[in-house]
Amino acid sequence: MITLKGIYKIYGDTGNEVIALNNINLSIESGEYVSIMGASGSGKSSLMHIMGLLDKPTQGEYVLDGVNTIDIKEKELSSVRNKYIGFVFQAFNLLPRTTVIDNVILPLVYRGENKDIAEKKALEILKKLGIDKRAYFKTNQISGGQQQRVAIARALAQEPTLILADEPTGNVDSKTTLEIIKILQDLNDEGHSIVIVTHEDDIGDRAKRKIRLKDGLLIEDKIIRQNRV
Repeated sequence: MITLKGIYKIYGDTGNEVIALNNINLSIESGEYVSIMGASGSGKSSLMHIMGLLDKPTQGEYVLDGVNTIDIKEKELSSVRNKYIGFVFQAFNLLPRTTVIDNVILPLVYRGENKDIAEKKALEILKKLGIDKRAYFKTNQISGGQQQRVAIARALAQEPTLILADEPTGNVDSKTTLEIIKILQDLNDEGHSIVIVTHEDDIGDRAKRKIRLKDGLLIEDKIIRQNRV
């Protein structure tokens, strides 16, 4: 599903370059649950941004679900992201004074789906995640853990090929962390492809495959015995 070949990401001008990613070669198959780990400055966020089509590599090739993303024009990137990728961010990235349901259906309405049909789909997903009773609350009226469930529901509503989770437990307590990880594990059991970026080993070990970066280099890539919640 994902193929990265010879990926470099270099910031700064000539003479002051910072190599954030250094010749990354990586493949991820459909249905995998992969954690990308590393300390601050390791390059994991840069890699996530490239995989999520939020940034382009300085050099290299990125193929997503058979599409060579390097050839995609800038103005087309948002529609490709909306089609293939569901994002779950540490900061939730929800509209605070907008209802839960409207946050979930936003990407669907953006791509032209009927609002009533989108709302019905969103309610089914919110029920699955145990937050349907908060559907018409504004997102600034619910807890951090509930907001992260809303973010996951928004990602799922798009029926993405890939779910990218960037430190999804960074702003919630330990009990809620386990709840969020269990949701991700259950989604993977259902066939969803998941890539989670984290700096915490206990979170990374909840995946089935662990990739570790250091100073922009891929230093570890191994299948692990998943630590189930």
